[in-house]
Amino acid sequence: MSCRPRPRHGGLARVAAAAVASTSAPRRATASPLFELVGGGQGSGGLNARVTGASAASTYFNPALLVDAEQGLELGVFVLTDQISISVDARSGSPQCPAGSCNIPEVLGTGPESFRHGDGSKLEQPAVPTAWLERGRPRNDLDDGLTARPRQGAGSGSHVRGYQMLGLVTPILGRRVVLGLHALIPLSDFTTARAFYNDEREQYFSNSLHPELYADRLTATSLAFGAGVCLGPKWSVGAAFTLSLENSAQAPVYVSNLSNLDTVLLDSDIGVRASVSPHLGVSWKPRKGLGLAATIHTEQAFRIQTGFTYFLSTGSEQGASVDFTHAYMPLQVAVGGTWETPKLGRHQPMLAANLVYGRWSQYEDRHSERAHPDYAWFDTLSGTLGLRDRIGKWTAMLDGNFQPTPVPDQTGRSNYVDNHRLGFLIGGEREVSIRGARFRFGAQLQLHRLLARHVTKFATPDNPQPNPHQPGFGNNYYPQLVVDEVPDDAVDGQLGDAIPGRDGLQTNNPGFPGFGSEGWIIGGGFSVAVLY
Repeated sequence: MSCRPRPRHGGLARVAAAAVASTSAPRRATASPLFELVGGGQGSGGLNARVTGASAASTYFNPALLVDAEQGLELGVFVLTDQISISVDARSGSPQCPAGSCNIPEVLGTGPESFRHGDGSKLEQPAVPTAWLERGRPRNDLDDGLTARPRQGAGSGSHVRGYQMLGLVTPILGRRVVLGLHALIPLSDFTTARAFYNDEREQYFSNSLHPELYADRLTATSLAFGAGVCLGPKWSVGAAFTLSLENSAQAPVYVSNLSNLDTVLLDSDIGVRASVSPHLGVSWKPRKGLGLAATIHTEQAFRIQTGFTYFLSTGSEQGASVDFTHAYMPLQVAVGGTWETPKLGRHQPMLAANLVYGRWSQYEDRHSERAHPDYAWFDTLSGTLGLRDRIGKWTAMLDGNFQPTPVPDQTGRSNYVDNHRLGFLIGGEREVSIRGARFRFGAQLQLHRLLARHVTKFATPDNPQPNPHQPGFGNNYYPQLVVDEVPDDAVDGQLGDAIPGRDGLQTNNPGFPGFGSEGWIIGGGFSVAVLY
């Protein structure tokens, strides 16, 4: 590590770098897990970017390494495809659903909206007949019908996405302070934020399961800016920031005719507030060839607060609000290091490793909810090992890591889909001079395997209140387990007759009676840095 100034070349390159920095305004950034998945796409950091590969990518992973990075502008393209398969177990013939007994029944063409408890009170959350979801309902003179939503018919997890990589490293104060910027910007939709429920409530929407930690989480723009400070020949520290956006949307609605929603009048009042999530890093080189590093990445998220105010023609007014949390990343603390082994001829091998603690127990899903305490997420400890080999101006890299899932087996109500992930990266970079200008070209290929996983849900026990005349009969006594959406005291609200098949468990939870998941994430990129 050196705090001494380095030669500068190429005034035009500095102008271009400044232009990139000015157009990459922080107000456009949101928190994103993309950085954590692909690692350092620029330089030779790879999946070990917290401890090695000083470049613009160090801005996010460990800003203390910026003092070792070459001054310059970095550009590149990265392509990522996720192919995640989710399969749901058949209900017919399963031990939890013999002869289709777990399906929500349809009675004389009506559904559970007409069902009542034995004491005449309404069901708290009426479900939809399973047959309506699977086949839909045709349009008639009374209503517009219902589009079919077959179970797992609208699952997600198969996409190909491209990203523009941008990076900038520029020193000030004679290289005692080095500024950095690192960004991955989607080449298609600038950002997407898709919410879904992880239990029976999703029956009203896609009626499907979705990968919890991928999918739309890989579309948010990722941008970090920060600085590294050289404290001497052995020590450096750094601080970086990513922006966490909070979107508030108010939607006043006037409803003049409940039977004709085409007459609805709608206004909007949208605001965006930004706050920064700080990240800290430190680097120490106790002796030649040995480097140690530590980082702290604070919680990041993109939050949306949505409010509705309904003004009815009857003169009444009602309001409601819904919160969403997207791209949540927990507090992460990492330690690691590098060790240059003795030279082997022209080869200079280097070993790299890091461990990352993630506080996933605080995870908030897309509806700003946390898992039930009986199914609380785990904190995790993930590890990465790597090898670097320098041969002149060539650097080759090879990394492997393991990321355990923070999600416990989903044997209850919730359907958080996630898997252990095993990742590999191979790549390299080469510095060349062209007519006096210095360039660094780099390329890498990544392969991540989501290890196969299958869960079978518990069959919710019969209601512990056997007497239908006692208070509470028919209520859900097991909130952590699959919800019985047709309670055992359900009756027809018009006739008062007992609902056929009401005994036992009936549910449209798309993950019941079980599901499996596995898949691949494959990525690759090419970058070029103009060094000056």
